[in-house]
Amino acid sequence: MTNSLRRQGLVDTDTALRHEIESLAQRFPDVDRADIDRRVHTSFEELRKTARVQAHLIALTSAHVTDDLIRAGHPIHHPSAD
Repeated sequence: MTNSLRRQGLVDTDTALRHEIESLAQRFPDVDRADIDRRVHTSFEELRKTARVQAHLIALTSAHVTDDLIRAGHPIHHPSAD
């Protein structure tokens, strides 16, 4: 699917991925933003290749990257703990 066709759908994938990167960067402030960006885009592409339904790819990508960061030992920042 081309970017122009994707943008005509319900979700602008590029914008949604940028939003997830921003959200993950806030939750994991000790992780380099470039690393988060790479993880999000890599995970999204891997999931997209095998997905039969594309509707939940953004949420699945976010969950996958979150799990990876936690497994790598990065703590989640909880704003309410400040």
